[in-house]
Amino acid sequence: MSEHTLARHSLLGFEVHPGTLDDYLNLIRHAAAHQQRYTVLYHNLHSLYSYFTSEQLQDDYKGCTVLVDGMPVIWLMQAKGIAVTREHRLTYVDFIMPMMKLAQSENLNVFHVGQKAEIQQEAMKRIREQVPGIEIAGHDGYFDQSSDSDESQRVIDEMNQFGADIVLVGFGAPKQEAWLAANREKINASIVFACGACMEYVAGAVSTPPRWMGRTGLEWLFRLGENPRRFAFRYLVEPILLAGILGKRWLSEKFNRTSS
Repeated sequence: MSEHTLARHSLLGFEVHPGTLDDYLNLIRHAAAHQQRYTVLYHNLHSLYSYFTSEQLQDDYKGCTVLVDGMPVIWLMQAKGIAVTREHRLTYVDFIMPMMKLAQSENLNVFHVGQKAEIQQEAMKRIREQVPGIEIAGHDGYFDQSSDSDESQRVIDEMNQFGADIVLVGFGAPKQEAWLAANREKINASIVFACGACMEYVAGAVSTPPRWMGRTGLEWLFRLGENPRRFAFRYLVEPILLAGILGKRWLSEKFNRTSS
């Protein structure tokens, strides 16, 4: 098997590795079986806006595997002629429990870092109830996340001593990407995922949108209705700004092709 099992696609200045649920479960199996190191980030409209407005974040994405966590990204890829379907959109709401079941069946230890302690503990309680026998531990996200901090090192020591095979980091973008870029080499786990607010959904602290809304690209509408103050700028302003950024890049590529 090749070192990388997912196809890489570049478009309009960013890269993604679209894969189905089974593709990413197989990536976990591959990483654990061959002791190959992967760092998995994600792209949706919010992450793309952050990506294009931060050179530091662009550096943090370099060399990482990037799953597609938003139907608009799938539509954009299709518009560029890339053969993907809605099955290549993978959100942690759909990914987390199959990942936990795989970890249990393959005897892989899981360590999550992020969220408030009470939310994390409730999430892990629910995971243990649904996946009996899973080995899962964690640390909340309230510590000094600055580069080379003693507190970050203690958290890394904790996950390494636990023998983590899979690490989930949920600080939210761009903090989780920056922390992973600074500390990934110290983490022994074969595969590490930036998972955002995943455990908030598992714990029930945030409502899970109906899955038909995810398949049709309407999850944003559910989340906006649930918490308009938190999500108004993300879902009503960022997409317009991002459209301008991507539109300029598309026109630049078209002009360069025409003049070459």
